[in-house]
Amino acid sequence: MKKSNLLPRFGLHSVLILLVVWSVLPFLWTIQTSIKFTRDVAAKTPVLWGYETTGNAYRNFWLDEKKLEHSLWFVLGFIVLIAAIAAFFGLMSRRNADGRPWLLAWMGLVGVHLLVIAEDIQIWPTFWYLAVMALVAYLAYSRDWPAKNWFIGGAMFTLWFGLWRFPRAWATEDTYDFLINSIVVTVLTMLISLSIGLLAGYGLARYSGISGAVILIVALAFRALPRTAFVLPYFFGANRIDEWLRDKGISDWDFPLINFPFIDELQILDARLGIVLALVAVNQPFTIWMFRSFFMDVPKELEEAAMMDGATRLEAFRKVIIPVMWPAIIATGLFTLLLAYNEYLFVRVLAPTEWTLPVAIVSLTGGESSRTITEAAAASVSITLPIVIVIILFQKHLVKGLGAGAVKG
Repeated sequence: MKKSNLLPRFGLHSVLILLVVWSVLPFLWTIQTSIKFTRDVAAKTPVLWGYETTGNAYRNFWLDEKKLEHSLWFVLGFIVLIAAIAAFFGLMSRRNADGRPWLLAWMGLVGVHLLVIAEDIQIWPTFWYLAVMALVAYLAYSRDWPAKNWFIGGAMFTLWFGLWRFPRAWATEDTYDFLINSIVVTVLTMLISLSIGLLAGYGLARYSGISGAVILIVALAFRALPRTAFVLPYFFGANRIDEWLRDKGISDWDFPLINFPFIDELQILDARLGIVLALVAVNQPFTIWMFRSFFMDVPKELEEAAMMDGATRLEAFRKVIIPVMWPAIIATGLFTLLLAYNEYLFVRVLAPTEWTLPVAIVSLTGGESSRTITEAAAASVSITLPIVIVIILFQKHLVKGLGAGAVKG
């Protein structure tokens, strides 16, 4: 009996191995291309091994070679240092330790560092930084939040500081601005989509009227439309809104005491705001359907018991239902993140100059030079690694979220 099962098992495992190799091959090929010299990339016969490695593609894509004063190893050292500090805060968040003094001490150390490297002390930036530290200290010791969760705040602050400090420590190309655009668009799209999706999914799961079914069907039909059906309406709508803002003089408003980065005037077209609004509109039916299916599997008795103990419906939703829904929120958030992070069409049409990294990579691959191919490969590896790291960190919650509701009983 065992011998008769050996051949089918061998065939099944062989097919699975081939599928894994076939799926991983493009990523391995891209990594190889990103560390090759252009002569090896331009060779008629692909050079798969025995080639010399270099980091020129990464240096040329991210850094201004003419103004670069340090070796690429210094840049890698800075990235590793920021990642190590963020990882430290992330690991400490798993322990029952108090993260408040760690976060405040780290913010104070960063503030001292900024004062040391500053050529002259500016009043308003220093005031705002001290005000933020005071607000964080007040919230940390006045709110009844888990003390260990402040380690997560330390990790977020570390990543923010690394992204802010990097272009000031080394001369970067415009592609770094595209990276910031990708991060801002992805985070805002994810936060807005999840917030609306949670409320809408909860309401539609608890409402049994005919209008709820109509809303779900309309949302599904909206989701089924091709992307090209949204581009022109959003483009002309954003253009009309920008014209109205300019006619009313709203686009030239000057916000006192605050210098918003990368914002010269308030507009929707050729700005992050227009991209975020378009992506939220397209992705919203998906989040609503996902959260509704998850909420359908959450017993009503949980919130009813909380409301019998004196909680309002909003408090029951926030303190009882949301903790149960965390795996589903993380799973849906990861899918939303991938959609926004890899978006090309909306960015290319709605933002002719405020590109994100996928648009920048496509502009490189259109060239005939082998140098652009290596730079595009380096950029592809650079923007893929953060997503891989995020998925690895949240894989446990992702599996729980995808499996939620699959088994009842």
